[in-house]
Amino acid sequence: MIVISTLLILIYSLLLVGFCLVWWLNPENEHQPVISNKEEFSVIIVVRNEAKNIASLLESLVNQIDAIFEVILVDDSSEDATVEIAKAYLGLLDLKLIHLRAEERGYSPKKNAITKAIHAAKYDLIFCTDGDCILPPKLLSNYAKEFNNQHVKFISGPVTFKENNSGFGRGFWNKIQVVEFASLVGSAAVSIFLNKPNMCSGANLAYRKSVFYEVNGYDGNHTLASGDDEFLMHKIHQKYLKGVSFVKNRNCIVKTDDCESLGAFYQQRKRWASKWTHYESLLPKLLAIFVFMVNLSSIYLLINGLWTLIGFRFLAEFIFLSSVLMFLDKQRTLFFIPLVQLIYPLYVVFFGLNSLFMKKTYQWKGRKLK
Repeated sequence: MIVISTLLILIYSLLLVGFCLVWWLNPENEHQPVISNKEEFSVIIVVRNEAKNIASLLESLVNQIDAIFEVILVDDSSEDATVEIAKAYLGLLDLKLIHLRAEERGYSPKKNAITKAIHAAKYDLIFCTDGDCILPPKLLSNYAKEFNNQHVKFISGPVTFKENNSGFGRGFWNKIQVVEFASLVGSAAVSIFLNKPNMCSGANLAYRKSVFYEVNGYDGNHTLASGDDEFLMHKIHQKYLKGVSFVKNRNCIVKTDDCESLGAFYQQRKRWASKWTHYESLLPKLLAIFVFMVNLSSIYLLINGLWTLIGFRFLAEFIFLSSVLMFLDKQRTLFFIPLVQLIYPLYVVFFGLNSLFMKKTYQWKGRKLK
C-alpha cells in the first residue's frame, strides 16, 4: 500500500509541475488585436429567488462596453422580488422576461430554462451566467473578439468569489473557499489548454446557438439536474475537437457568491459530485478516480509519517495555486493555501465516498433535486 500510495503522489506532483508549465506558457490574451467587434450576444440568466443579487448583475450588464446584446431572464418560480427588481431595467437593457412553467421544469429545471431561452434568443452567440454574479465591463467585447475565430465554438471563462469580510469568521471562510475554487479554475483552464476539457463553470461560459442545436443540446442528460455547463462542453468537444477555448483574461473574470455556511457548501459540492458518474467520456471519470485515490493516499502516508513526499506535493500545489490566485487578483488569500492543503484530502475523500454511497438528492434553491 505504501508503494502504491508513494507512486500516486509522485505522479500527481509531477502532473502539477506540468500544470504550472502549461499555465505559464499560455499567457494572458488581454491585448488581443481587434478584428471585428460586431458579434451580438443573447445573455441568458436563469434565476430563482435572487432578489438580493439581481440588481448588481443587471447593473454590470448595463455597464458593458462596446457590446451588442440582449438579455433573456428566465424566472424559475421565484418567491421573492426578483422579477419586480428586474423589471426596473426594462428601459436600460434589451431585456426579455420569461417564466418557466411548472410543467416545463422536469428533472432539470435549469437545463430546461436555458433551452427555452435559446429558442427565444435572436442572436447566435449565447452567453450564460448566474443570478448572483457580477460581470466585468469588457467581458462581452472580449468574447466577441474571441468568437471572430470561427473555430471557437465554446468559451469557458475564469470565475472567482466576491470578497466577504462582514466578520472575522465570515472573511476567513470566504478566503478558504476562494483558494479551493481557484484549484478548480486552474485545473479547468489547463485541461482546455491541453485540448482535454474537463471542467467549466456555468457562471461564465459562451457558445454558438447553432452548435447547441448541432449537438442536440442537453439530450442524454435531462434526468440529472446539474451539468448544464460541463455536459454541454463535453458534447461540443466531441464534435469539434479544437472548438473549446479558455479565455485567460483579467477583463473576463466573473465574480460570484461563495457559500455562506458549511451546510450550503455541503449541498453545493454534493451537487457537483453527483455529475462525475454520468460523464459519457472516459477521461473525466478516470481523473475523478485518480484525484480521489491521490488524496486517499495522502491521508494514508500522513498517518504513516511519510511527510517528505507529502511536502513535495504541497510545494507543487502551492506554486500552481499561487499562480492562479495571482491571475484572479486574490493575492491576500495566498497565506490560506497551506490550510486548504491540509483540509483538501479529507474533503475530496468525503465527497468521493458521498457521491458513491449516499443518496443522490440534495437541496438547492429550496428544492430537493437529483
